Amino acid sequence: MSVLRIDTNVSHAVLEDAFFVQTTEALAKTLKTPKSDIIVFVNGDLPIILAGSEEPAAIVTLLSINGINEIDNKLHSAALFPLLTKSLNINENRITIGFSSIDPHYMGNNGKMMIQ
Repeated sequence: MSVLRIDTNVSHAVLEDAFFVQTTEALAKTLKTPKSDIIVFVNGDLPIILAGSEEPAAIVTLLSINGINEIDNKLHSAALFPLLTKSLNINENRITIGFSSIDPHYMGNNGKMMIQ
């Protein structure tokens, strides 16, 4: 199970459905996991100031049970940055991605822990 959370000061209304499909497909490829195990969501219209500026920005978090490591994170970044810059119209230097690996006993779904 993997969760991609995008917090941005850009309106989520600018995003087309294709963004969610493309992002899910890109992560399924880089995480080597089925699309059914990926959640992508956007919190838009948030008050964000980055480097003293209110220009469009995004703070992105990828939380995953598998595939978070020094080598694979480069692949995730390479796949995500073009999608984010194009769909949200944000410069790369205004996007920060944090990667967090999580043990399966710290994530639940369908009434069970992921380790069950």
